[in-house]
Order: sequence, then C-alpha cells, then structure tokens
Amino acid sequence: MLLLCGLLLTGCRERTHDATTEPADKHSATQPIPHTHYSTAPVESEPELQPAHLSAIRLQPLSVDQFPHVVPDNGARHGFATILESLGSGAAAIDYDRDGWPDAVIAGGGDFDGRTCIGKPVHLLRNRKTQFVNATSTSGIGTTRFYHHGICAADFNNDGFQDFLVTGYSGVQLFCNLGDGTFAESLDTVDLFSGGWSASAAWGDFNHDGHLDVYITSYVNWSFDNDPPCFASDQITRDNCSPKIFEALPDRLLISNGNGTFTEQSTSFNVRPDGKALGAVAADLNSDGYLDLYVGNDVMMNFLYRNEAGKSFTDWSIFGGAAGSRRGSPDASMGVDIVDFNNDGIFDIWAANFEMESFALYRGLGDLQFRHVSETTGVSAIGGQYVGWGTAFVDLDLDGDSDCIVCNGNVVQHPQHSPTLQRMVILESIGGQYFEAVTRQTGSAPMTPMHGRGLALTDWNRDGRVDLLITPTHAPSQLLQNESVTDGRSLTVELCGRTSPRQAVGAIVTLTTSSVEDGLKRTQTKQLVGGGSYASTSLAELNFGFKRGEEVQTLQVQWPGGQLQTVSFKPESRFVFIIESAAAYESMNVDP
Repeated sequence: MLLLCGLLLTGCRERTHDATTEPADKHSATQPIPHTHYSTAPVESEPELQPAHLSAIRLQPLSVDQFPHVVPDNGARHGFATILESLGSGAAAIDYDRDGWPDAVIAGGGDFDGRTCIGKPVHLLRNRKTQFVNATSTSGIGTTRFYHHGICAADFNNDGFQDFLVTGYSGVQLFCNLGDGTFAESLDTVDLFSGGWSASAAWGDFNHDGHLDVYITSYVNWSFDNDPPCFASDQITRDNCSPKIFEALPDRLLISNGNGTFTEQSTSFNVRPDGKALGAVAADLNSDGYLDLYVGNDVMMNFLYRNEAGKSFTDWSIFGGAAGSRRGSPDASMGVDIVDFNNDGIFDIWAANFEMESFALYRGLGDLQFRHVSETTGVSAIGGQYVGWGTAFVDLDLDGDSDCIVCNGNVVQHPQHSPTLQRMVILESIGGQYFEAVTRQTGSAPMTPMHGRGLALTDWNRDGRVDLLITPTHAPSQLLQNESVTDGRSLTVELCGRTSPRQAVGAIVTLTTSSVEDGLKRTQTKQLVGGGSYASTSLAELNFGFKRGEEVQTLQVQWPGGQLQTVSFKPESRFVFIIESAAAYESMNVDP
C-alpha cells in the first residue's frame, strides 16, 4: 500500500530520453515528436568513486586468436533511427556438444533491406580448450527468419543436450540440439509466437509436470507503418523514439505438452497483457517448490508473479514491494537477476535500470516481500549516468559473497544526460553487506565505453573462476577471462533432475562451510534460475567461492519436486555433478 500511495503521489517518472510531446496525430510525419532533452554535444561519464579497499578482481579479454571476432549488427547505418535498433543482441554459454568445455552462442542481430527487417546469422563458437573456433556453418543455426535479439538456452526436451530459443522482431525460433553437433528448427513454437516482438525469455517448469515451459517477454507495437519521427534536441537530427509512445504487446506463456510442442496458456495463468518487457527471470522466491516469475518492464512498473501451486499466477507486483523505485514510481528496467546477496537464505531481486534512476536491489524479507535497499547497500552511489542491460551476480574473487556485473549503453544516438557509449559496472560485495564500484581496478576492458547489451556467465577454461561473455552492438563480442588474484577456492555444482526437469530450474543449493581457525560457520544459498540478465543465458551451473581456511561441512539440494538431498564428497573436490535421488559424481578439477 505504501508503494501504491507513493505512485499516486509522485506520478510516473519520465524516462529521461522521453521528453517528447505527442501531437494530435502521433503517426504524422509532418508533426515531428521532439526530444527536448537531447544534445549532440559530447557527454563525459561521471567519475567513479574511489573504493575504500584494493580489489582482487581482474578481467582480461581473450585475444582474437582465442576468441574470433563476432560483431552483432542492428542496421543503424541506414539512418532509420528506429526503436528496433536500440535493443541490441545477447548471447548464451552452453556446452552444446557435452565435451565438458563451455561454448558460446551469439545473436547476430538484424539489418534492413529497404523497409523490410531481415535477420543476421546466429553464431556458434566451439570451445577447443585453448581457443574457440567458429562452428556456425556446420551447426544448422546460421539461417535466421527474423531480426533477432536474444539467445535463451535450456534443455527443453530432457535429452541432456542444450537447446535454445532465438527471440526477436516478428517471431521466435526454437533450435533443438540433435546431439551430433547440429541443430534443427522446431516450427511449432514459431507458429505460436508469430507477429510479436520479444527480447528475453525465461524457461521453467511452471505447472510442475517435469517439463520446461517458457515465458516470452514482449515489447511494444512498432513497425515501419507505425514509426513516428523523433528528433534530438536540435529538432533536426533523427533519433530513436521512446517506448512510451507505443502500445504494449502482451507477454506469452507457452506450456510444454511433453512431446516437444507447446500450448499457449497466458490467459489461464493470468499473465498481464500490458507490460513492455525486456527482461525476465524464473525462480522459487518463497521456497514452496513452485517457480515464481519476475519481469523487468521498460517505463512501467515491473511484474512479480506468485505461482499458485502450478495452476496460475497471482499478480504480486505492488504487494511484494519490488515493482518500482523506492519512491513507488516506475523505473525503466532491462536486465534482471535473482541472488541471495547477504547470505541470509532468502532470495533477493535485482533490476538494472535507465539513466537518472538507481539500479534496484530489493532485499527479500520472506513470504515474497521485498524492500528497496539500493541506497543502504551502496548501489545508488554509482550515480544515474548508466543505462543497464546484461547483468548478473557471481563471486568473481572467490571470497564467499556475490559480486555484481552490469553491461551499459545508451538507447539513443544523441543523448544529453549520459554518454552513448558506456563502460561496464563491477560492484564488489563487501562481506555481503554493501557494494563498492571497483571497475577501474578490474582492467582496461570493463572501462572501455561501448554499446553494452548482452552478458552471460561462463567458465571457459575450467579454472573455477567465472568468466564474462559480453555482446556489445557494433563492436566485437568479447570473452573476459577472470584473472582475479585470490587465495579463495571454488566449488562448481551441476544438477541433473529425474522427476524434476533434467535442467532443474528452481533447484536450491545450500553450502555450509566452517573456518578452521575459529570454527565459525557460513552458509551460502544459490538457485538455478531460468532466464535472467538481458537477452542472454549463463552456463547452467552454480559456482561457490570460499576463503582459504574454510572447509565444506554440508551441501544440500532442494529439488523442484520437493526432495531434500544431502550430498557427500571429498573436501578437495572442485566439481560436483549431482543427480536427483542418486549419488554425486565429483572431480578434483573443475574440468568434469
């Protein structure tokens, strides 16, 4: 109720690149819609505050000899300046050939043939242990039907091989992994989502039948026939329009039929039709065994859905306290994630937002209640100059708490408040209590301004330190190798469901360690989520870090089906493969 009152009192806060005034006929090219907040003058990025400590986090990009140049396109060179061009491309980290070495799938984006939107190829880079090689031409994924954005990967048919959904404008494509190094397209899903515009998706077993379903976000009703002119502050230069002047498109929930096909059940599950969604993440947020859903909306309140025993969703957006800013007004959210940042056993929600807004960290209070804590945790201290997209939490320096990464880049070509090209943000967790911006200390690559969009977590060289796959627009995709100088250890957990879906989205893993010196115990809780980040998919593993002198006491898995499984393994193990209701496979090395 406090959030609702705040919304009524403050009204909807203007997204800063939307200072447009709408004419009586908003589709008339003779009555342009000005962007009065824009300037063609260069804009300097706000200086980063000096952190109080020396960070151990170091990120170094692989050379072109190790990671081939792949440049996502958006067709901006044609000068149309459409809102379509602002969304960019994502990526996925998957081990598509099950050789133990994570590969990379990168969305190529799109282009224009006159006023027709066309798709660029999806790229598959195979990990050969010391370098990646381009395997696109032999994989069967090079031909795309649509101008696309996202790579949303999951083992949707429970055969042990990762498949992926390509999201984009006018439709989606589902590529089924055949297990022989090639993929085949499933036309069923294309037919179910024809004509939409999607950026992200979240896989998860929402009806609890053992098969993965998929929630597909939808953006706005744009087309070349509905493309009003928008301009920079000079009233002459064409620039991308704001989503506020377009109608929302309804999100879609596709429920698996268990045979590789899907049935849309958006209405029966009470999915709202009025979101302008860019990010989505599925997770069990109240530990009741059923997957809830968080949706990041652009220039609208975010959605929080409570799963009602696998039969429908209840809209918990306002009551849950994680829908908007701390004042109760809407933010413009792109990337989202779920994390237990303070290691209290209750999951928290994260949303990367637009410039002049604070990125939002919502601390979980239990029973699907959340509190906006960006100011008290130091998140707001980075300022409001960033436009956040791909984002994720992971323990980069192996000290036992989750750090945060955000890829940033503006949506317009002539901004006033923040630069078009923006650096990444690396927020290091300090004891799980607050965050400090340490980007400057991590290396030159995160500090290099770019059109940041996609981010996926991976461990390409299997050293136990999580690396970052990033996909800027109009610049080569990069794999930033984690070279953090740390004496901490890592434990990588991979899960395999049996009664649960094989990719056990919603499984909760709890690791308890104790200090050799003082005997104090520490507990970390992580969950295998569906979706997250922006238009990207991280490797389907859970990575735990703990300091030197800590020993593992217990490792427990709460499976989506409800079973609680305690796993035994050698203290020196670095990789554990856990099968539901079966013994665990373990390895001294992270390479399985």
